[in-house]
Amino acid sequence: ATGVATEHDELVSESVAGLTFRFRANDFWQNNPDALPRLVDHVVAEASRDVDYLVDCYCGGGLFALAAAARLERVVGLEISETNVQSAAANAAANGLANARFFAGKAEDLFASVDLPPDRTAVVIDPPRKGASLDFLRQLVAFQPAVLVYVSCDPATQARDAAVLLDGGFAITRAVPFDLFPQTRHIESVLTFRRRDPSPPAS
Repeated sequence: ATGVATEHDELVSESVAGLTFRFRANDFWQNNPDALPRLVDHVVAEASRDVDYLVDCYCGGGLFALAAAARLERVVGLEISETNVQSAAANAAANGLANARFFAGKAEDLFASVDLPPDRTAVVIDPPRKGASLDFLRQLVAFQPAVLVYVSCDPATQARDAAVLLDGGFAITRAVPFDLFPQTRHIESVLTFRRRDPSPPAS
């Protein structure tokens, strides 16, 4: 589709980070095509440093996973929406990215089946406005990825979730806002976390 899509099942195309993404009009996609490339570049740069693998939770049409795929050995995306997973897999194939896999399911069920080494894996999460569930955050803390990039459209719920992650052994290394919603009070907030080194034993 070009211009404004008026049918829920209409396919829409967007180009970001040198890739073409197609998705259904009623599926989630980040708005503001002018600011989106800056957001994606930042997330990919933060999530691909010093790691070999990426797990993209709440992955939508595969935006972050596919944008990072060329830099990593393997990327895995998880999304609750079957149609989003179909779009993400089709986008991977259309862009020739054979190292990307996408699965439908709840993010809360992800980490029991992830077979990637945590110390070489980054996790990107981009949950809905309500934030991540406590069950998901506990599994994330148990997995202990080397890097975690948390993308949020609600800094209040992000701050709530960040408290759980800080208590779970992570430290915030960078916080960057993106103005995807000009002339409103809303922003897209991106926090980067890294695992804290364990404290040395007391002498």
